Amino acid sequence: MSQLTVTSSYLKPQNADKNEEEEEAAKDEIRKLRENELSWVQEKRVVMLIDESLENLKHCCAKLNLGSKCDERLQIPVLQTTTEKYSLTPRQGAQDTLKASVTLLDDNVIQAEVSIKYPKAGGGYFRAVAQPDVQWKLQQLQDLGNYISRVTIAFCDLKDQLTHMSVYTNDSGKRVLEDLRQIKNELCLARASIQLPRKRSLLELCYFPPTRKFVPQLPQDQLLSFYISSCRLVCASYQMVPKTVHPQGLSVFMAECRLPYLDEILRRLNHTMNSVQRLIGYIEIYQN
Repeated sequence: MSQLTVTSSYLKPQNADKNEEEEEAAKDEIRKLRENELSWVQEKRVVMLIDESLENLKHCCAKLNLGSKCDERLQIPVLQTTTEKYSLTPRQGAQDTLKASVTLLDDNVIQAEVSIKYPKAGGGYFRAVAQPDVQWKLQQLQDLGNYISRVTIAFCDLKDQLTHMSVYTNDSGKRVLEDLRQIKNELCLARASIQLPRKRSLLELCYFPPTRKFVPQLPQDQLLSFYISSCRLVCASYQMVPKTVHPQGLSVFMAECRLPYLDEILRRLNHTMNSVQRLIGYIEIYQN
């Protein structure tokens, strides 16, 4: 039986090479456009963002009296601090179980007065005043100031780098992106510090020096805590009670007041955060 051998040859279309060249040229053109766009973003958009953000942060620094903490390039004056007194009451509809007044000097509590519903006390209420001779800071306010200060320094450093940069490349874009992500992280922490409560444990409260400075001293079955939550100053009273009264053996009363200046700071932080996030997304598009 004879074998049939089939041979074939493929002739490359005459215009194939031309199409490949045109495709490569188109890719090069797109690449150049992306590089030019990324260069423009670094030279113009990032600097515009920094200037706008620093204006917002200047207001925050002034409200928190951070003249000595924030970047000196902002030239924020160090002002004489003044005390602010706040009255804390139970939320609307709650029983009149706890009232408090707190005097703040920046992030320091310099005086606290409380009136707590307490059956064992004469008249059914326990009243005490604390004017501690030890440092009593609201840690969340201190953290807020530290985060904002670090953001101002990061923005000023980034602006200096961009100002002295003669060529804006993909590599410089990566560094800018890394800096913006770090700034975004600091802004997230700053916002969380005044939105999320940071409560001390009952054991910590037992040995917390300032709350042991009340006159008269707090009853042994009574603990007090002061913290920030959702831009509010909160006073919480923890009273140990028999489990027949409360299943957890703990009765909690709360009083609070809104701190308007924290609302404004949060609004400015949100605005800055959103601007940074949009720019991060923009740079990521032109780097991919």
